[in-house]
Amino acid sequence: MTQPTPRSAAPADVRRVELVAETMDGLAGVDQLPLAEQAARLDAAQRTLAAVLSNDPSVAQPGIPGVPR
Repeated sequence: MTQPTPRSAAPADVRRVELVAETMDGLAGVDQLPLAEQAARLDAAQRTLAAVLSNDPSVAQPGIPGVPR
């Protein structure tokens, strides 16, 4: 059995805040990328942020059996 990490043991709302911060950090420098890569990254960020806003459980609890990611 794996030991929980501090992040995986954090409450769902804390994980959601961390995910938003990571998503926004991942957009740094996106304006320097080719257009296709910009679109792909912005689309992924939009999907992640929409999932956070809609309280999608797969965002807060990745890796739980039976919960799609």
